[in-house]
Amino acid sequence: MGTRDWEVPGYTELHLLGEGGFGAVVLARHEPSGTLVAIKYLFTRYLGDPARLAAFRREAEFLSRVDSPHVTRLYEFHEGPRGVAIVMEAIPGVPLREVLRRDGVLPPEAALAVLKGSLLGLAHAHRAGVVHRDYKPENVLVGPGRESKLVDFGIAVLAGTAGLPVGTPAYMAPEQWHGAPATSATDVYAATCVFFQSVTGRRPFEGATADDLRDLHENAPVPVDMLPEPVRRLVARGMAKDAAARPSAAAEFVAELETAAVAGYGPDWEERGRGRLAQRAGALLALSPLALFGAGTAAAPGAAGGLAAAGTGLSVGAKIGAALVAVAVGVGAVVGTIAVIGDGGATPPVGAAPTAEQEAVQVSLLTRTEAADGFHVDARYAHASGLSDPALQEKVNAALAKPLDDFTDYVRAGLLNSTEDPVVTNDATINRQDERLVSVRYDLMVESSQFGNHGGYTTMLLTVDLTTGDMVTAADVFEGVADDQNAMSVLESRILARSPGGYCDGGEPFGGERTPLAPSDLQPWGILDVPALQLGFRADGVVFGLATDARNYPMACGYREVVVPYDEIDDLMSVAGRELLP
Repeated sequence: MGTRDWEVPGYTELHLLGEGGFGAVVLARHEPSGTLVAIKYLFTRYLGDPARLAAFRREAEFLSRVDSPHVTRLYEFHEGPRGVAIVMEAIPGVPLREVLRRDGVLPPEAALAVLKGSLLGLAHAHRAGVVHRDYKPENVLVGPGRESKLVDFGIAVLAGTAGLPVGTPAYMAPEQWHGAPATSATDVYAATCVFFQSVTGRRPFEGATADDLRDLHENAPVPVDMLPEPVRRLVARGMAKDAAARPSAAAEFVAELETAAVAGYGPDWEERGRGRLAQRAGALLALSPLALFGAGTAAAPGAAGGLAAAGTGLSVGAKIGAALVAVAVGVGAVVGTIAVIGDGGATPPVGAAPTAEQEAVQVSLLTRTEAADGFHVDARYAHASGLSDPALQEKVNAALAKPLDDFTDYVRAGLLNSTEDPVVTNDATINRQDERLVSVRYDLMVESSQFGNHGGYTTMLLTVDLTTGDMVTAADVFEGVADDQNAMSVLESRILARSPGGYCDGGEPFGGERTPLAPSDLQPWGILDVPALQLGFRADGVVFGLATDARNYPMACGYREVVVPYDEIDDLMSVAGRELLP
């Protein structure tokens, strides 16, 4: 058994959840709020091991980058002379491994529901530049609230990172065995392997040794004949030997999954699948430590994906500590540093420590759940706190909530009498947040055939200036693009330099003629008057969101994003635009 002689202050430990070679995970209660959390400790004997410390820090950093209802959330990271710990969301769920151990297999609809939730979580991670590399049944938690969550980013890496072969052999993609650069396709392969196991009761490849498994993953055909016919093509795509032949992004694979699921199991496949999943998880969860200590099914999060105490205190999306705080601690002649990273959905700031004024501003993702005039809302939106001017904070939050408010009004206006019970839902991602601005991507959807075969949906990029509360547009950032075609053409040349194949992977515009960007593309155009060219910000560059049908591409090409690094485009910026550079 490992040892440690330190506990994170402000918590009462309740139960040892697990212990491995390098550390332990305990269930604890956050004393100010009463919220249950999971705390992952590194054993004391490894505090002097630079590699172990670096891995612990890296896991906390990656968790802080990813904000998704399908990924466990980081609350705090503590590092000091006496210990290192990651404080995370305590999830009322059981590992998929335990569900499969008890039931053997899942109905295809339930397995598809798990895969979809996992792919959505992976999509958020990939968007943040993180590849998980160890997707397996042990790292997927299934909850009685019908959700699944991805956990354990212990061996995750930044996309494009190469190195020694790392992972769990039964689920490792061919390129992973060679230590090739990690990509989103690596995670898609592993998730598809687990889906195969969930449906058939066995892994796609069984080998006596790691070398046997390597040979099978690299050379053996995928045994799709063991699968139900409706999902065979899906699995063949997800487990293609060549990473380039797999879906290039987890989000892309979600669309393929939904098409296959509806065709094979009907439009209500997900409702049935998640219901069966919840039944299986609920029985196992009743025996878990979270149920014993008061976080069983009654407290299980339906929409928010976490545990929240009543009233004020720690909650999903809230921060226990500041965004990034460095505190010098003197113990005799020893001086250490305690770093606390809170989860606000954005990448922690890089570089110099922020000022107290900067630390006061926090942007979190909150959940809105309500019944509204014949439909339901179960969606997330960004919310700012800590601004010193109450009027400014109110203006900022009105702007941040506007996409969800407007989409809800759009659904209300377009909805006919129906027995469908439609649901307004979304994905929300904070792409950048600092003392000057917050930039958010909203993927808004309504699950109703009244808004098209696949429901109504739109993607919005929103950037709000935290010093004024005003929305930031391309016309504000780039000189002349609102009224000068030459300026817009130069801007498009920089965008196309990062997307040399055009705006639709594998697709050509009608007649081979792409419609060039024009100043008119900054005017109201699509659903909710979203312009055909949108602007956002990430830590690494400017995000351009394009409606490809406005560029003369088929509608199937959909929405496309291109990220242009700041140093490739800052010479086109106005004075006001340059002030927004990180």
